[in-house]
Amino acid sequence: MGNTTFKNFIFGVFLLAIVIIAGTYIFSIVEGADIFDSLYNVVLIITTVESNAMTFHGKILVMALLAFGLGLVLYIAIYLASGLIEGQTRLLLGGIKGGLVRMRKEKNHIIVCGYGKLGKYVCEELKEKKQRYLIIDNDADKCTQLISNRENVLQGDALDPIVLKKASIAKADGLIATLGEDSDNIYLVITATELNPKLHLAAKATEEHAVDRLHKVGAKIVVLPQVVGGRQLANAFMEMEKSEELETVSKSGGKK
Repeated sequence: MGNTTFKNFIFGVFLLAIVIIAGTYIFSIVEGADIFDSLYNVVLIITTVESNAMTFHGKILVMALLAFGLGLVLYIAIYLASGLIEGQTRLLLGGIKGGLVRMRKEKNHIIVCGYGKLGKYVCEELKEKKQRYLIIDNDADKCTQLISNRENVLQGDALDPIVLKKASIAKADGLIATLGEDSDNIYLVITATELNPKLHLAAKATEEHAVDRLHKVGAKIVVLPQVVGGRQLANAFMEMEKSEELETVSKSGGKK
């Protein structure tokens, strides 16, 4: 419940309490009833159950209590409903901007944005080198699997500054952008630089024309996976002619 909604709710409860207390006192005087019976009757009147007023002035009091009391009850109900709706909306937004979370309060960590094929290999290398890292990915199923593997992960849109702030980007040492689209990686690098100008930035590019753009916006390292893979494949082929052994170029560039 937001601050304004909560204040309005408390104000409504306060007014209703005043109406009940004042109504009880006036009812006891007008109808000549004791305090408990007066309170009982006032509560019944406000909830529109029944009225035991007998005198002319008592009936006027009943009508006034119905008008103000019932109005205040509806007022409180409206703000309760508003608070519940607001809470559900925040929960929904939380799912969009960071629904599945398993993260420590990191600092000097690497933020890996996008857990695709390349992002997976990046994380494996970072883990092997015992470097702390946090994964940001939008896919709920993928994040669920990462959490079950006890990975440090935040579900959300890496292009959203709110999500990056949740990932403690201000305390991070670097960010690696491995999103699917070059335009997304360019925007991500720009946003990350604005949030933390001291970040070490690296990015993936799928098109050669995006390389210069990524460097210009702040990425110190830009990798074209297909170019790197092509060179490794060519080198492995050339070396194959010198050896009869079967070889596999691994993800890290080594041979098996």
